[in-house]
Amino acid sequence: MAITVPGQPTTPPGPAIAAPPRRRRSNWRRNRAYFFGLSPVAILLAVFFVGPAAWAVWSSFTNRALLGPGAANPEFIGIDNYTRLFNDPDFGTVLLNSLVFVVGSAMIGQFLLGLLMALLLDFAEGRGYRLVPLVYGAVLLAWVNPAVIAGFLWTAMLDSSAGILNQGLGLIGVDPVQWLGVQPMLAVIVVNVWRGTAFTMLIFIGALRTVPSQIYEAARVDGAGPFRRFWDHTLPTLRQTAVLVLLSVTISTFGTFLVIQTLTNGGPGNQTEIIALFAYRTAFETYQIGYGSTISVVMLAINIVFAIAYLRISRPRTPQLESDA
Repeated sequence: MAITVPGQPTTPPGPAIAAPPRRRRSNWRRNRAYFFGLSPVAILLAVFFVGPAAWAVWSSFTNRALLGPGAANPEFIGIDNYTRLFNDPDFGTVLLNSLVFVVGSAMIGQFLLGLLMALLLDFAEGRGYRLVPLVYGAVLLAWVNPAVIAGFLWTAMLDSSAGILNQGLGLIGVDPVQWLGVQPMLAVIVVNVWRGTAFTMLIFIGALRTVPSQIYEAARVDGAGPFRRFWDHTLPTLRQTAVLVLLSVTISTFGTFLVIQTLTNGGPGNQTEIIALFAYRTAFETYQIGYGSTISVVMLAINIVFAIAYLRISRPRTPQLESDA
């Protein structure tokens, strides 16, 4: 509705006028520092992430190999590699092993144990316990160990004759156990949890430091116990951090294979062969780069599914307002 002023001519409203070219040029000049600052990151992402991923996707549709005709002149073969993979009788076992390894190692082991250790260390630091630095050092020492060294270390510890664990069992009259033969998946899960818990613990400790102490004091005055304070105040604060930690450890665990390769090499049989090790052995032991790329693309798709699920969980829920009848 137009407002008229006495003595002033009225003009009808016209269409919106686009910003002149001079203004657009000034916006570019004002923001070009941001574009120039982001361009190195964009280039690095394209070179080291987008480029290799695109190359792997393309290779999955070819018969590329390290030896033979496929090495010199790879040919496009369509979805033959994917058809071969989904008809491979070992792929179902490998996929199931991968899910068991990820759930046991990342979701239950590293995530929950890291959260529990962060809570305990945060509580201990608040009470001034002197053993806290020693615990930090022990956990971080496991994290900084290279995967190959950690694998050989645990291979020696789990040895059926001279391993430390079996020597301890012998002291209490228990016969030696062939850990890597009887419970190989449990063994590799324990080793991976031992290595990866430090990361989740440090992230959760950093997140706990951001919770204002006044919130806990107010809850304590209101009569809330430790569990109620944790459930009502700590968990909501850690929600976004927890989803990012869970996403990170899930993706990294899917790509883990050095520890398993050192401990069991996927055996006995294929009881501990996960999809990352399956892709590595296919590509670099049988020289089938195209088929190995197909396995890697499927692994990437599984990771994307997990990422979408985690991000949907982390999305803030807004209460729906009921409309008046």
